[in-house]
Amino acid sequence: MDPLHLKEWFRRPYSIAITTLLIFFIVLYNAWLYTGKWLDTVLEEGLVPGDVTFIKALTFIFVLMITNVIYIVLSRQVALSRTVDDQGRQLVLFERKFQNFIENVPDVAVQGFDLDGTIHYWNQASENMYGYAKEEVLGHNMSDLIIPDESANRFADILFSMKDDREYKQTYETVFLAKDGRKIPVFSSYSVVPTSDDRLEIFSMEIDLTERKRMEQDLREAKKIAEDSSKARGKFLASMGHELRTPLTSIIGFSDILANDPSDSLSSEQKRYAQNIGTSGYHLLDIINDILDLSKAEAGKMELQYEHIMVPPVINEVVEAMRASTSCRNISVNIDIGPEVDVVEADPGKLRQILYNLIGNAAKFSHEGGNIIVRSDVVDSMIIFEIEDAGVGIKEDDLDKLFQPFSQVGETSTRKQKGTGLGLSLVKELVELHKGEVWVKSEYGNYSIFGFSIPQDRS
Repeated sequence: MDPLHLKEWFRRPYSIAITTLLIFFIVLYNAWLYTGKWLDTVLEEGLVPGDVTFIKALTFIFVLMITNVIYIVLSRQVALSRTVDDQGRQLVLFERKFQNFIENVPDVAVQGFDLDGTIHYWNQASENMYGYAKEEVLGHNMSDLIIPDESANRFADILFSMKDDREYKQTYETVFLAKDGRKIPVFSSYSVVPTSDDRLEIFSMEIDLTERKRMEQDLREAKKIAEDSSKARGKFLASMGHELRTPLTSIIGFSDILANDPSDSLSSEQKRYAQNIGTSGYHLLDIINDILDLSKAEAGKMELQYEHIMVPPVINEVVEAMRASTSCRNISVNIDIGPEVDVVEADPGKLRQILYNLIGNAAKFSHEGGNIIVRSDVVDSMIIFEIEDAGVGIKEDDLDKLFQPFSQVGETSTRKQKGTGLGLSLVKELVELHKGEVWVKSEYGNYSIFGFSIPQDRS
């Protein structure tokens, strides 16, 4: 309850001064006038019994006022002392918590030192990392213990900068020395901490990078080995490919001569054998060509011959060329080309090679009398191609094996379709050379969709 609205009144900035003046003029000033008149009367007429009573009452009130002032002063002093004690205890508690935290931080070496580098704090992680016990380093200089000669100037520059800038912080990778002389690569950070007596202390923290540096070195070595291996493989494949092509061409040529010999020097069975030799030779030649193309693409030595080509005629040309191999198994190939599909800037030979591989792959895994759909459309300036077959599909666990050289899905013992697994890996390399991407969607036993996209133009 506040009927006089005193709380609201004392919230105003001028309320205390006005209230003090009112009390002075209404109470204190009138009391002073009354007391002055009474004293004048006493001086003229002398004391009467009532005056003695008044003096006692006035003296008692004065004593109460002094007692109240003493009580207020003592209360404030005691409260202030208790507050200081509580804050001191809290400060000590916080300092202990901070020290315990810093002391027990795993794998982070922390040192505290003055602006001249004299050490006054050294945590357990510092002991473990550098090999110095706390008793060995306190009072000694950082430069005499863990700062190597090549880093001394930089350490001195940091100390000099911190003298002028209390907000100065520094982090960098460097090398510190252990007690046994080992050089330890560390990530080091420095910060300034003002003390209560207006001095400055510096704390540095280091994380040991030895393991990370070792891993980086291992990665560099592994990368070099992989690059050397890739180069050696590329050279071997290119050399062997060229060496195999010459005798293989002769085998194919002579087998064709024997298979097409119009004379009766060979029986029909012998001609069939010659045809089988030629067919196998052509298959082997395709494999060698795929290997050479793949090795060139992986080595970055394959160059694209860009041209502006019409996409629909290329798709129709490839589909028509594939009908001979699909019609013998009653597999139909349908084309679905979007109205916006027109010109693309690409290597025409490589684009045909991609389509041949994907449509041939779809035919290989389609059921007898199945259906293949070749789609093309434009999405965000990219030409999209998709080849869908209602064939055997691909298990989800096998999807990661696709587009890898010499890898085929399915169990080896039950696989009916033969091949090297080079086709899809070559497709991936050729598409990525065109700055595109490949993908696959499949449901085992129902369908597979192999797709790729390439930019409409290189600009």
